[in-house]
Amino acid sequence: MLSLITIFSQQKPSGANKMRPETTFQDLRNADGNTGNAEENKSLYWHPTVYKLENGIYRKADIYFASAYYIWVTGEATAFPDGFKMVAGFQGVDEARATFECVGCADPSDDGCVYSFFPEEECEELEVSMAFPTCWDGVNIDSEDHMSHVAYDTEGGNFAGECPAGFDTKIPEIQLFFRIVPYTGGTHIFADGTNFFHADYFSGWDSAFLQDVLDNCENDSDAAMPDAWCEDHLTFRDAPKIFGADSNIVSKLEPLQPETFDTTTITDEVINDTSTLPRVSCTGTLKPPAEPPEEPTTEPPTEGDSCQNSDLRFKIVKDDGKKINRDCSWVQNNPNRCRFDGVDTMCPVTCNTFCEDCIDGELRFKFEKNGRKITRDCKWVANKNTASRCAITGISDSCRQTCGLCS
Repeated sequence: MLSLITIFSQQKPSGANKMRPETTFQDLRNADGNTGNAEENKSLYWHPTVYKLENGIYRKADIYFASAYYIWVTGEATAFPDGFKMVAGFQGVDEARATFECVGCADPSDDGCVYSFFPEEECEELEVSMAFPTCWDGVNIDSEDHMSHVAYDTEGGNFAGECPAGFDTKIPEIQLFFRIVPYTGGTHIFADGTNFFHADYFSGWDSAFLQDVLDNCENDSDAAMPDAWCEDHLTFRDAPKIFGADSNIVSKLEPLQPETFDTTTITDEVINDTSTLPRVSCTGTLKPPAEPPEEPTTEPPTEGDSCQNSDLRFKIVKDDGKKINRDCSWVQNNPNRCRFDGVDTMCPVTCNTFCEDCIDGELRFKFEKNGRKITRDCKWVANKNTASRCAITGISDSCRQTCGLCS
């Protein structure tokens, strides 16, 4: 059975809002923002910036949005281990299958609009894509060149193809796309001075969670098309998932975006509207990381009445499988709604349950932090900075045990 996950993102770099050379896997897992549409995916995807050269000036091209497609045979792929990294596409290797497709070009004949480099002609949209290797040595999560621990299959870049000797572990194929809309033609080039589409991947998945998806999601899709999502296994921030034009995809992504990544936290190098192509090799000076802001020192709630309904909205799965966000006032309007999984742990007063046991709410809830609405659960509260997180409005009544409300 073939399977596909479609992940969309609007910013570059795409993924969790954590990126510095020293960024760790745990940094990704703890990231409180994500440019992508799947809550569980905290991975980073990166490719060199695209520039247009015009009148001697290099100007960054705006990326419309990016998408990553995971393709595998159900039950036959191994999840990326925690902290897994790889780079692919250097020197234009054939197996990467890098293409530059001009949508709406002047020559609509077969392959008349498909190139292996940035075309000179203009068109409605330039769609650039490439594929990562699907074979792993099964041991190393990285290598000195970020490539030697992985390999393409022996069939020229087929996600279900046989793996070469020494790389016997099959991993999901990632096909990475980005789009420029409109594409104005002329001279375009990557920041490394080439037309080769290469990209970096840093897995931010919880490997056990991803393995469960790889073993159990089945949807009969094997093409890089937004027609399958494994939505029964993943939490999509832009749900419900529907077929639609790219403009609809972008309109749903825009409200989900964190603050635009600030490159000045890494380097003061001029990277736009410059007469010199920004650094081709890493010879610049890396700025030290900024000191993280201090967490609020508000005292955690004191022990007292442990039996309180949560004031926050939480994610419910209805009988028909539909996911909705509601609060305890909605439950109170019809106490029969306590039957939905986890609702009684969020609304113990309304549902007349768990008052004596004093347990944490089991559902993911939405709250406001630093002016932004984010979704988390009580495991996140317990993971670190528990006192300050419990002090956030609504958290303590949602995570009664973790926040010390149990007498």
